[in-house]
Amino acid sequence: MIQIRNLHYAIGERNLLDGIDWMIHPGKHVALIGPNGTGKTTLLKILGGELRSDSGEITAPKNTTIGYLPQEEASLKEGSLIESVFRQQKEIYQTEKQIHHIQQKLKDNPDPESALLDKLGYLEHHYSALGGYDVEHRMKTILSGLGFRESDFNRSLSEFSGGWRMRSVLAGLLLQNPDILLLDEPTNHLDLPSLEWLEQYLLQFRGSVVIVSHDRFFIDRLVTDIYELESGRMIHYPGNYHFYEEKKAEHLGQLRKQWKDQQEEIRRLKVFIDRFRYKATKAAQVQSRIKELEKIKQVELPPERQSWTFKIKAGKSSYKDVLHIENMSFRYQNEKVLDQINLDLYRGEKIALVGENGAGKTTLTRLINGDLKPKTGRVILGRNVHIGYYSQHQIDALDLKKTVIEEVCAYADETITQHVRNVLGIFQFSGDDIFKQIRVLSGGEKARVSLAKMLLSGANLLIMDEPTNHLDIISKEALEQALLVYDGTMLLISHDRYFLTKLVHQVVEIRNHTLRIYEGNYYNYLEKRITEENALSRTARPSGLKPNHQDQIAGSIGKKTRTQRRQEAEARDALNRLKKPIETDIRQIENQIEILESKKQDLEMQMARPETYTQAGFIRQLQKEHKDVERELMALYSGWENAHEKLESLMKSQNQ
Repeated sequence: MIQIRNLHYAIGERNLLDGIDWMIHPGKHVALIGPNGTGKTTLLKILGGELRSDSGEITAPKNTTIGYLPQEEASLKEGSLIESVFRQQKEIYQTEKQIHHIQQKLKDNPDPESALLDKLGYLEHHYSALGGYDVEHRMKTILSGLGFRESDFNRSLSEFSGGWRMRSVLAGLLLQNPDILLLDEPTNHLDLPSLEWLEQYLLQFRGSVVIVSHDRFFIDRLVTDIYELESGRMIHYPGNYHFYEEKKAEHLGQLRKQWKDQQEEIRRLKVFIDRFRYKATKAAQVQSRIKELEKIKQVELPPERQSWTFKIKAGKSSYKDVLHIENMSFRYQNEKVLDQINLDLYRGEKIALVGENGAGKTTLTRLINGDLKPKTGRVILGRNVHIGYYSQHQIDALDLKKTVIEEVCAYADETITQHVRNVLGIFQFSGDDIFKQIRVLSGGEKARVSLAKMLLSGANLLIMDEPTNHLDIISKEALEQALLVYDGTMLLISHDRYFLTKLVHQVVEIRNHTLRIYEGNYYNYLEKRITEENALSRTARPSGLKPNHQDQIAGSIGKKTRTQRRQEAEARDALNRLKKPIETDIRQIENQIEILESKKQDLEMQMARPETYTQAGFIRQLQKEHKDVERELMALYSGWENAHEKLESLMKSQNQ
């Protein structure tokens, strides 16, 4: 547990953290949220020992270990990927070096001192207690989960991009298994498969986790409490992000009513004081009300959250056929990326492109944009198609000498400067920020300038590769609303599942160098993919498979007979046969719960829109679907509890 009392931190005249009190309980998974610039990263840096607060107290039990993942790329030493991750395990790394040093001494000295042998014995015992003997296996498991291939393990770290190097930092942090994990935007550099793996890992992580993230789906899956930083203060909301949105609105409503009532009381007191201030017979009453007025503690309203909206204009409309890809293949040197793929895109379609990192998503978008040429086949753009292309490397095309407003206006298909200013405001450039030169901006700020340029270009085909990476939740919601009503065509790569579910109506998956097309939004794609995987696992399961005892034999220390080992293995197999169908049921129920929770959230988002209530038939349909989903979820939760009870009962009977 970490306890924070009266923590203060200021930047110049601005109190970023103004008397923060907070307690991080053991095993709790919480999210720290708030608009950009409110101090979330600063608070994590203070907790992680990267910054010192101006005043306040932070206390934690002795030997509490804290792991901090920064948002920006950390400086990493040279060496291979696996060496770099291993070096982050400082105590294991140093202990192994000491063991090797003593072992070398023993080789050189055939008659060693007993003290040296004692020290070696102690170090080997300590190394085992630290988990040193299985660290390589755990390290490879984590690296694989985060998307690295086995062929990557011995590659030099300098060969990887910044995003992949950040994954290696995250891998090292997870391998340390600290008491408290502080994660600042951990999903920024992950693709969907590695993001799902990280979710599962954190769901099973027994320590405390503090997450700063703009990924609402990620927060909803993982946290039980939300802490919001606002005007230097912290407000606690029990529940996940979806629950926070409801309670936040309720809390603001109550606060506004309290403020209104208080203002009325203040006005009443002042009127009395002003009216009778100079009347001798009322002097005592006037003084009483002056004291009453002085004692009033003002109700403070938080700054109004600006409701940003903007429109993306598609310019001149394209013809119906926007894109035709025919038997296209592409290779990087001798490495196959895409093989004989075909794809048609029609005006008004909004499509998600998904797949593992390295599957070829960005390559396909660059082929469509004309940055790359196919080895075979054709990419044909329809008539009047004007592409707006956004990806992380687009920041290299910015003119460093121009100001933000100059750079965007130079490319905008927009004559009204105020509209350009509004869009820049949505992307967190307000006031004099628009007159900053591009060269002084951070990487995230440059990315937002590139995104604004593309959205204002008048393109009727938007191709976007991770557009939400550098946006806070407010900016992301504004972009969602603009893309929802955009009447052009859209091809979107994003690891933000909430964003994808809301926007697209078709998903194209790149797998094994080819394309698979799924109709419906991202939720529908997940549902179909899980169904396919379950069917595949059933057909792939061999029947009558004889147990393989090689692992048990390799782990034996020779104290048990072959018959004893066989009997134990048979007992384990019998238990596994009983456990397996129950565990399969649990996994399937959990998959169904995940899908229905996503669907429920989607329905609630639709029901929250004011325009929904103008269509009586539509709102009734949504309410019915919502009720049906809730009923299904209740049945699934009941089934999940029953399955777990069966499993626990089975394990207890085996141990008796």
